[in-house]
Amino acid sequence: MRVALRLTLAFLLALTFSACSKPAPAPQKAEGDKAAAAAVPAAASPTVAPPPAAPQKVVLWHSYRDDERKALDGLLTHWNRNHPEIQVEALAVPFDAIIDKFQVTVPRGNGPDLIIMAHDKVGTWARDGLIQPLGEFATSARLQRFLPQTVRPLVFEKAVYGLPLAFKSLVLFYNKKMVPTPPQTLAQLVEVGKGFTDQKHGAFGLGYDASDLYFHAPFLHGMGGGVYDDATHQLTIDTPEARKAIDLVRDLVKKSGIVPKGMTGFVITAMFNDGKVPFVIQGPWFISEIDKAVSWGVAPLPLLEPGKPLRPFLGSEAVLLSKPTKVRDAALTIVDYLTSDEAAVERLQQGHQMVANTKVYENARWLNDPVVKVFRAQADAAVPMSNAVEAGLAWTPYNNALRKAIFGDANSGDALAEAAKQVAEAVAKLGR
Repeated sequence: MRVALRLTLAFLLALTFSACSKPAPAPQKAEGDKAAAAAVPAAASPTVAPPPAAPQKVVLWHSYRDDERKALDGLLTHWNRNHPEIQVEALAVPFDAIIDKFQVTVPRGNGPDLIIMAHDKVGTWARDGLIQPLGEFATSARLQRFLPQTVRPLVFEKAVYGLPLAFKSLVLFYNKKMVPTPPQTLAQLVEVGKGFTDQKHGAFGLGYDASDLYFHAPFLHGMGGGVYDDATHQLTIDTPEARKAIDLVRDLVKKSGIVPKGMTGFVITAMFNDGKVPFVIQGPWFISEIDKAVSWGVAPLPLLEPGKPLRPFLGSEAVLLSKPTKVRDAALTIVDYLTSDEAAVERLQQGHQMVANTKVYENARWLNDPVVKVFRAQADAAVPMSNAVEAGLAWTPYNNALRKAIFGDANSGDALAEAAKQVAEAVAKLGR
């Protein structure tokens, strides 16, 4: 008590003397005062804080645009603002360039730490050493957050190579002003579509890219065909079912005339917004491209016949980890953040993505949403794209066969036989 009293008096005397015009000499401390001062050195001698550690930078590549990009940018801005220790640098690369850019830069030790990509590249990129498996990070608890059909396509040779952000499949978009009620069968769609077809004035009944395997897949799968059988590890390109599918689509183009030639994405968007086509087959990315003045709806793809639906591909869009990354742990932290249930709600609400997280669809708001409900149902009827290397080699030859047989004069069997031969030769060069 005496020591504390002496210290207090000394402190008050110091303040008093400091207020005078002529400074007074410092008061002499008693032995007890010296002992007390020695007992609290931290308060008397402030230390210099160590400099903060430099943040780890995680580079993320993606090809999002419009609302999808806005949602992603918003999530990353939130992360960077609240986590100075890990900063994410996002780079938007055009869709038609991102694959080649990734495949060129990564083998040289450059490129991103993370890339957002559809799962069909997993097999090829894993084989070529461009991406790495998630290993112990892919726990059962993490994987159970997602729809099973969005996780299975990310497994290659028993290893998980990414966590899913969203699934993508095709549905039928329709102009409500032109067609109040969507057709349930393809035959109904053809009849309605004929009534809107006026080729001289650039009007058609159905818009989609018939020369692209991705958009042709609903008819191929609906007929019972496919491209690659993951169970038997066999290509299934030239089959009777595949020929029937091409012949069916050729009739839509040349017989009923409801499908025009050369329907790329931008052309389809313009025609739909201008009321030149009542139906289009498109995916969730199309939502942000529709003009706000257009009254539109979505419906499941129609049935070929009762019990036989058109079945599109299911694409699992995922965050993949680059093989040469030097910030693996930091990158995986970002993977976990972007695929969290909370981030999924933001990507669905602002980015119009059909997210892979099951918990989101337990919410009544999204479960009863007329658009989300259709996409969610369509996902259960879709066919996951194979991530096998052989399947990836089939796309270009198959697209060439579609162009020759649907828009040209080639026989469907001949066109598919040629495609099958080309793919077999490409597979043989892999040594398989």
